[in-house]
Amino acid sequence: MKTIAIFASGTGTNAVNLLEEQRRFPQVQVGCVVVDTLTSKLPELLAQRFPQLAVYRIIPDRTLSGAQKKAEHEGRILEKLRAHAVEWILLAGYMRIVGPVLLEAFPDRIINIHPSLLPQYPGLHGYERAFSDKVSSGVTIHFVDGGLDTGPVILQKSFPRFDTDSLSDFIERGKRVEWELYPEILRRISHNLLAGE
Repeated sequence: MKTIAIFASGTGTNAVNLLEEQRRFPQVQVGCVVVDTLTSKLPELLAQRFPQLAVYRIIPDRTLSGAQKKAEHEGRILEKLRAHAVEWILLAGYMRIVGPVLLEAFPDRIINIHPSLLPQYPGLHGYERAFSDKVSSGVTIHFVDGGLDTGPVILQKSFPRFDTDSLSDFIERGKRVEWELYPEILRRISHNLLAGE
């Protein structure tokens, strides 16, 4: 059995999709979900849909700053992950750059999903930037390293931009690709097919 943690922010659509898809892979279990924004309604949603799931809302200490703040925040997360014997972390819309504490604790075992065909449009608003540039886009799943969306690519899939698209049409098409692509990582973890094994 492989135990993963899902890190999420905002609406958590990728987190919910992974939790639904995880049922297809009995060799993988979600040990916990970490949510780090006060405004997210995700913990309440998950409590309703997955009542046995451990969900932690872990907020950075605002009295700290810089590297100290990140290290303290990630240290608190790491305690929860160790309590659940987590082996892999899947970032699902997690809006923070992962720092040294977690990178050192989970070398080559943190995976992110990104809304562009990296190395195009790293950072925020990948779909919006592609739409503005009037180009097709895609989804990338990659290992996390110390850079901004610079880790080795695991999977990529493109999707088109049509002249008749609104921005919301374009983003929705990207979301459908995300929901299709990310569960493949669960399959690969369950069958020991990733480099971090």
